[in-house]
Amino acid sequence: MTPPSGTRPACLPGVLLLLGLVVLAVLRSHHGTRLDSFTVDEPWHIVAGVSYVRTGDYRLNPEHPPLVKLAAGAAMPAGFVLRPPAPLHEKLQERDMVEETMFYDNDAARAQQRARVAMWLLNGSLLLALGLVLWRALGLAWAAGALAFLAIEPTVAAHLPVVMTDLPLALTLAIAAACAGLLAAGWRWRWVAGLGVALGLALSAKHSALAGIGGILAVLGVAVPWGWRSEGLRGVVLRLAKLAVALLLAIVVLWALYGFRFHAGTNGSDGFNRELPDKLAEIQSDHWREGIAFADRWQLLPRSYLWGLADTVRTGVEGRSISEHFVWGRMYEGHPPWFSWPAIIAAKVPLALLLLSVLGAFALWRLPLAPAARWTLWAVLGSSAFHLVALVGSGAIWGGVRHAMPVLVAMAVLAGAAVQYAWQRRPRAWRVPAVALLAVALAMTVREPRVWEYHNELVGGSGGAYRYFDNEGLDLGQRFAEIREFHDRVIRPSGQPMYLNLWMIEEQMRAAGLNNRRRVEDLRDDNVQGVYEGYFVHSRSHRLPWPSRDWDPAEGFAGLHRVASFGNTDIWQGRQLMPRARAHGMQSKAIDYIYKERGEDWRLVALRLEEVVALFPQSVASGIELGNAYVRLGDGPDAIRAYRRFLDQDKAPVDAGVRRQVEAQIAGIRAAGDQVAAVGPMRNPTLE
Repeated sequence: MTPPSGTRPACLPGVLLLLGLVVLAVLRSHHGTRLDSFTVDEPWHIVAGVSYVRTGDYRLNPEHPPLVKLAAGAAMPAGFVLRPPAPLHEKLQERDMVEETMFYDNDAARAQQRARVAMWLLNGSLLLALGLVLWRALGLAWAAGALAFLAIEPTVAAHLPVVMTDLPLALTLAIAAACAGLLAAGWRWRWVAGLGVALGLALSAKHSALAGIGGILAVLGVAVPWGWRSEGLRGVVLRLAKLAVALLLAIVVLWALYGFRFHAGTNGSDGFNRELPDKLAEIQSDHWREGIAFADRWQLLPRSYLWGLADTVRTGVEGRSISEHFVWGRMYEGHPPWFSWPAIIAAKVPLALLLLSVLGAFALWRLPLAPAARWTLWAVLGSSAFHLVALVGSGAIWGGVRHAMPVLVAMAVLAGAAVQYAWQRRPRAWRVPAVALLAVALAMTVREPRVWEYHNELVGGSGGAYRYFDNEGLDLGQRFAEIREFHDRVIRPSGQPMYLNLWMIEEQMRAAGLNNRRRVEDLRDDNVQGVYEGYFVHSRSHRLPWPSRDWDPAEGFAGLHRVASFGNTDIWQGRQLMPRARAHGMQSKAIDYIYKERGEDWRLVALRLEEVVALFPQSVASGIELGNAYVRLGDGPDAIRAYRRFLDQDKAPVDAGVRRQVEAQIAGIRAAGDQVAAVGPMRNPTLE
C-alpha cells in the first residue's frame, strides 16, 4: 500500500525485502556474467579512474564524467601500475596507451575482479536507494515489483558488474525522478537535498543525463505554479527558490567529483588528446558549440566535463557519420527508422517482463494515486521520454540497448504498478499473474550463460539476433577467454596466425601471447592479392551479405571452414585469397600510421590508399585521408579527385553532414589556387 503522507518507510521487513531483491540481482548478474572478459571500454575507464584517484589528473578519458571511473579506480590494488604522464595525440593513441597499461603492466584478471565487486557495490547501492525512494513515493509492493523486474532483466544483470556508464545513468535518473515527485508533492527541504544529490550523480555518470534531467525539470516546471491559487505568488517564488537550490546542489556535486578544479591537471594544465577549441570546431550545431564555449570561458563547469560534452554532442547528438543501419533484418539508409529504438528494446527485454510492463500501464488507470505517486510517475515517464526523444534524434543506434537503459528502468516502474494493483485487489488470487510473470521471466532467462548477448524469442533468441541487428547489444568483446582457450589448444600448436575481423581489444590479445596478426603490418606491404592462411575470427553477422560493403559470405569464406563458434563470434580456418581483405587492412594501417605513429611520408600514404579506394570507392575514411595526403603534397586536382570519388559513388550513402564538410573542403582547395598546402587537411569524422 502507498504510505500515507508524512509517514516514513522504516519498517524492517520492507527494507529487508528490498535488500533481498538487490542481493538477488547481484547473484543473478554473477551467474550470467561470470564467463565474461572485459568489454572493449572497461580498461580505458579503469585506468583513467586510477589516475583520477591517485594523481587528481582528469585528462584521461574525459569523454565520460568521473562517477563510475572513480568507483573502479578506488577499488584497484595498491600495486596497480600507472605509466608516467606523456603527451596524448588523438583518441586512438590514448586508447592504445591505456590498454597497454592494463594488459602489459598489470594483472588484468585481478583488476577485472576488483572492478566487478566495485560496480556491484555501486550499482547495488543505487538499486537499493531507488527501491527506498519508490517505496516512499509509490508503495512497498510497487517498489518491490520494480526491483524484481530489474533483478531479473538480463540487460540490467549484464551491466551491473561492468565499468560502464549506462546503468548508473539510468538508476541515478530514476532516483532523481522519484525525489522530484516527492518534492512536487510537498516541497520539503529533505527532497530538495535528495533531488540535488541525485541530479549531481546523474550528471557525474554520463553526459546524456542532460536529456533525462530536462524531462524531470519539465515536470517540476509544471509543479512549481500548480498550487498558486492556494499559496499565492509567495508560494510560487519559494518553490522556484527551492528548485534553484536543488540545481545548485547538483552542480556542486558535479564539481566535487572533479575535485572542485576547473583544469584537468593539478598544475593547471589540460593534457587531453585534443585541445578543447579543436574539439569544439568539429561541432556543427552553433548553439551547442557556442554554449559549451561560453561555459568554458566563464568556468561554469570543469573543463574535463565540457570536453566530454563536446565529444558527446559530436558523436552522440550529431552522429558518427554512420549512414546505414541494420534494423530488424533490413538495411536502412540515412537516418535510422523511427521504430529503431522500440525494436531494439522489444527484442532485448524478456517477453514476460514486456507483458508485465504493459499490464502496469493499464493498471495505472485503476490505481488510486496519492499526489507523490502521481508526480513521481510523471517525472519518471517524462525523464525516460525526453531521453528516448534524444536517442531518436541522434540516430546513435550503434550502441544498442545500453543507450536506452533509462527506458528499461521506466518500464520496471510500470511493471511495479501491476504488482501494486495485484496486491491491492481482493481476492488474493489477483496476485498470481504478477508473480507468475516475474517467475516465468526468471525461469526463461536464468540459464542464459551470457546475459549481455540475450535476445528474446521475437528474433529467435540470442543465437538468432545477428539476423536482425548489428549493434553493441550483441557483444562488446567479452568472448576473449574462449578465444584464448581455443588459441592455446588448437591454433598455437598449428603454428598458424590468427586474424581478427571484429572489435576486440588487440592489446589484450598481444599481451596474452596470442599469435594474432594484422593483415597489413607495414605500409610497404606488397601482398596485393590478399593471400592469407590460418585462422580467421569473424562476427557472426558476417554470415550475412552486406552489399554496400562489398561483402559476400560465399566469397569471403571461400576456402575456409568454420571450426568454432562462441556466441556472436565464429572462428574459421583455411587459405584465403581476398584482395578486399588486404585493402581493409591497409586502410587500418594507414590510419595508425597517420594518427598513432605520426608518420609523414605522404607519397607512400597516397600510393597505398589509392590501392584501397580502387576496391572500396565508398570508404569515407580512405577517401578523406587520400585527399588529405594530396593536400599536404600540394596537389589540388588529385585531392579533389580523391574527395569526390566517395561523394559520387553509388555503393553506399554518404552522411549529409560529411558531404557538407567535404564540399566545403573542395571549395577551399579550388579557391586556394597554387597554395593548396595552406588549406590544410580536413578532419576525418570517422575517428570519433
